[in-house]
Amino acid sequence: MKYNIKYLLGVSLVSLALVSCNDFLDEKPTSELTDENLGIDNSNKDSLKYTTAIQAEQLLAGAYNDFSAEFWQLDWYIINDAQADNSYAGEPNVQRMQIDEFKITPTNQNVGRAWDAVYKHIAKTNAILTWVPRITDPALSSQRRNEILGEASLIRALCYFNLVRIYDHIPLITEDIPEISTENIDEIYPLLYPAQTSKDSVYTQILKDLDFAVANVPDYSGTNKFKITRALTNLITAQVYATKDGFANTQWAKVKQYAEAVVNDGRYGLLDNYDDIFTIGEKAPDKVLPKVDLKNEHSKESLFEVNYTGSPGLGNWGASMFYGVDWKKFNTPSLDLYKAFTAAGDIVRRDASIRFGDVTGLWADKYWPSNAYPFCNKLRSQEKGNIILFRLPEAILLLAEAENELGNSSKAKELINKVRTRATLPNTTANSKEDIRLAIENENRFEFAFEGKRFFDLKRRERFIPVMKSCGDHQKNYASRLNENRLVWPIPQSEMDQNVNLTQNPGY
Repeated sequence: MKYNIKYLLGVSLVSLALVSCNDFLDEKPTSELTDENLGIDNSNKDSLKYTTAIQAEQLLAGAYNDFSAEFWQLDWYIINDAQADNSYAGEPNVQRMQIDEFKITPTNQNVGRAWDAVYKHIAKTNAILTWVPRITDPALSSQRRNEILGEASLIRALCYFNLVRIYDHIPLITEDIPEISTENIDEIYPLLYPAQTSKDSVYTQILKDLDFAVANVPDYSGTNKFKITRALTNLITAQVYATKDGFANTQWAKVKQYAEAVVNDGRYGLLDNYDDIFTIGEKAPDKVLPKVDLKNEHSKESLFEVNYTGSPGLGNWGASMFYGVDWKKFNTPSLDLYKAFTAAGDIVRRDASIRFGDVTGLWADKYWPSNAYPFCNKLRSQEKGNIILFRLPEAILLLAEAENELGNSSKAKELINKVRTRATLPNTTANSKEDIRLAIENENRFEFAFEGKRFFDLKRRERFIPVMKSCGDHQKNYASRLNENRLVWPIPQSEMDQNVNLTQNPGY
């Protein structure tokens, strides 16, 4: 019987490419794990694959390392900002232009790359959740074991949350897949070629993982925000409840419960100045990004950020995808976004989000002049600059939304104004439920421009199509191609070719 080596590598990469590190979360693992140095006895197929507390920590470190992968440094922003009205493709690469113009195909490289990256991340968590419960090493305390399992559960839940929002109907894989052999091929083959699972089943598993995580992850990590904690888990749980049932059927009481747990945690808070979130303590020179730390890395506002050290293998190269003059960069800020910031008087967040440069003689653009060409300005340092993936205002605005939908408009406005005040804006003038909904939608856009949030936010509100059709610049010209089928990406053609159990998404 034929079997799929490529898929095997995708779903069980954890057994092939894990690494070890000095202090597992703060430094990049540098030495590769092998069966030999892990003490795995391949001569006995029933032996435990991992047996020590050190190996458990190394498995977890491998899962954390994937937050530095291409999905989180590049694709996250293309999916959410370039696909929406915040930016457009910029560099005229065919793959990105398909996304920008809603002409994406199953053979698009981004489609396959994101799928592969997220399933590889899942494979690492599956290895943890399969093997760590079986480790009997007394050096692995019960509390630490549960923390590791909780952190892996949150990562897996987040990965599946991303997959189901991008691809809709996906295979659900929750166990570490053994190496295939002639003896076990009939047992393993269905695991290598799984059919898709219903969205309801995927969300059931996501919530199961999140329930375990919120009860077991570390409560608070102090000055290390490259650590999964209860606050992050509560935020992701609130986002899942705000998404899974469709806007009209959202369980707003659940959204409020989990978002409020984050907002009411006094150990987190907004920085005084919006620009302080992203500042590097020096003005980035024209044409090239410096290699320095964020001035306020691991701040009280950060719920989770990837701790880049600039060491081999753990460098922030993603920043150079969005700023520089060596080639025309991705995600050129849209005129629609710039005008929206300006019309709202939101100069603080506009200028923190967009920077202009002179690219005369380097390239031309149909929509911006060469002597005032815009770049994304949230990632200001390469190699050493941390990337903040989740921060407190997400919970504040989600709680505001829940309060509004539950009829507590005054509380909703109070929360909106908390975010606006930091941006030196006056209190919102919205009063009706519909106006407050729109105010929250706009606050999310302005607060998180170029942070990889816009598409997912508009999609869950069932607002993506009307927003794109009313876009104030050239992007509206492509919106005529939009329909419900285009709100999800196709299953990668490479997967369809290898797995007869997969069904392509409608419209592709």
